[in-house]
Amino acid sequence: MLPDETTSSASGRSVKAFDALFERFQCERIETAILQDADPFLETAGEDLRRRMFTSTGSAGEELCLRPDFTIPVCLHHLKSRTDLPRRYGYLGPVFRQREEGPQEFLQAGVEHLGRTETPHLVDADIMAIAVDAALMPDPDTVLTLKLGDPSLFHQLLVSLEVPPGLRNRLIRAFGRGLDAATLQKILSANEAEETPLPADMNKLVREPDRLQQAVADMMLAQGLSLHAGRSANEIAGRYLEMYGPQDFGLSDEDKARLTAVLTDYLLLNGPALDMPARLAGFEQKHQVTFGKRLAQFTDRLTEFSAKLGPSIPLDFSFASGFARSLDYYTGFVFELFADGAARPVAGGGRYDRLMEILGSEDPVPAVGFSLWLDRLPKWGVNDG
Repeated sequence: MLPDETTSSASGRSVKAFDALFERFQCERIETAILQDADPFLETAGEDLRRRMFTSTGSAGEELCLRPDFTIPVCLHHLKSRTDLPRRYGYLGPVFRQREEGPQEFLQAGVEHLGRTETPHLVDADIMAIAVDAALMPDPDTVLTLKLGDPSLFHQLLVSLEVPPGLRNRLIRAFGRGLDAATLQKILSANEAEETPLPADMNKLVREPDRLQQAVADMMLAQGLSLHAGRSANEIAGRYLEMYGPQDFGLSDEDKARLTAVLTDYLLLNGPALDMPARLAGFEQKHQVTFGKRLAQFTDRLTEFSAKLGPSIPLDFSFASGFARSLDYYTGFVFELFADGAARPVAGGGRYDRLMEILGSEDPVPAVGFSLWLDRLPKWGVNDG
């Protein structure tokens, strides 16, 4: 697939608008290669993006892809440049994904804030405000809907409930795919018939993690796979145990009933975002759990965002407790913006504090950003000057 001249370059109007936006918010505009090493996306981005990538094989046998997103290339650019932190990067250019609707090559713009250590949840409010500003550039009268989620609240709830690590990881993975009451019930079921077996010689080791890990390593070596590139045998075995291992997790029926009741109730916490601090505090009291500092951060983020936004911008601002974006590298709050009641978001983003370390950073790098899809903003056509 070759870049289409009709979509691979932004129009003059949108280039000028984003250049002005980047300058106003002190973002360094960068360019990244269209042809990328596929491994970072395959290892960190999540199944939803992986299955929609355009991939190919290089002359040396390496797996390549057309750039499906900018966040990972921006992070890799920063690591290679070895520049100081913090940094604010802006970008505008084509990305390539297999999509059910719309072109498979389209323009994406966005902002990534790397290494900003001043009160992270206030930086979150900053990035949401920039996203709203960017989405309104084509038409200030656009009515926006902002959907906010915060998986870190769910993670902290599991900690407060003292959920065993294996079950906690499984619930977190399910949450990222859209956890509902039926899925929760299935995960907590002790019915062995619900397990999906691997080959018999592997499945019989489900209660012997050390032997299972060795069996996975032997299988990898037999297929010519490195034990040190990509996921390790230990990680693969651990993932298998989370997905298909014993499902009682050492919990009594009473423990399971309480866990089911609390998590089901949590997934019903949906509504106007500004109502949520009080509702979350009431939830803590009702179930004798704590969100710890996450609730204070959530509240401060809302307050800061409201102050940055001002009263004049039309915005329907809601929170959904079960909302998580499909990219696996998000670690904290997430959001999506919708324009004029459309079903598909025009922008989305959130916090991804672990990604830089996964990509090779020697130190933790707090990071937050958003991407905006220009093909969903029709007033910015290619020929708009």
